[in-house]
Amino acid sequence: MKEVDVIKQTATPLTKEDLTVAFKQMGITTDDVILVHSSLSRLGFVIGGAQTVVESLCETVSSGTLVMPTHSGDLSDPKYWENPPVPKEWFESLYEAMPAFSKALTPTRGMGKIVDTFLRKSGSYRSNHPQVSFTAYGKEAKLITENHHLTPSLGINSPLGKLYTLPSKIVLLGVSFESCTAFHLSEVLTKTVAMKETGAPIMKDGIRQWVTFEDYDYDSEHFLQYGEVLLKEGMAKRYPLGIGEVTILPFKASVDRVSELMLKRQSN
Repeated sequence: MKEVDVIKQTATPLTKEDLTVAFKQMGITTDDVILVHSSLSRLGFVIGGAQTVVESLCETVSSGTLVMPTHSGDLSDPKYWENPPVPKEWFESLYEAMPAFSKALTPTRGMGKIVDTFLRKSGSYRSNHPQVSFTAYGKEAKLITENHHLTPSLGINSPLGKLYTLPSKIVLLGVSFESCTAFHLSEVLTKTVAMKETGAPIMKDGIRQWVTFEDYDYDSEHFLQYGEVLLKEGMAKRYPLGIGEVTILPFKASVDRVSELMLKRQSN
């Protein structure tokens, strides 16, 4: 959404205090571990923008942990690029010259201003996956981000798997269930999606290498439908905030329920 449209739709700008009070009223506590997916523009005009949102979230879970996906889709196999695609004649050069993933330098792609701001937060930890890293800050940050396996990239040995074992919550801040990466863990647990060959540039034995590996062909096509079931059953709760909405749901229970829904869909 363009900034001019955000301003037109906003009756009263949101402050950090407004956000913090709202998050607490939604049931987020100081000890919570939360996985946040976000869209700044969908909240309306926030005074201080992304910095304000990050500071508010960190203060809200001051004794807990804040986690966000910091995915870097640029470091992927160009044969799958669609938005936009590149000429096939470029592939070999891309395989040879694409820089290896760097926790400090690799930017995100399409993750939004809140994520890009959080990625720079001092004291945060970023997992070491070239395509689907996660960044965390707080009590469990190191545990959540360490030993992120190359494949399955969103399985049990990923930050999602760590969150699955902790009393975690998912917070959809102005975004829909389509953005809920936790549901990809359900795909891995149920093996309801196919595998595909892919690749990425990584540092291996001190040398930049293009590494080919198999991973699940993750697909969010039905995530909205699964989310609506969670809302109908009362597992997910939705709250108004600014010009948008916030949806909060328990991590493990939601992943387990979506796993059931995936298996049911596959059997039909």
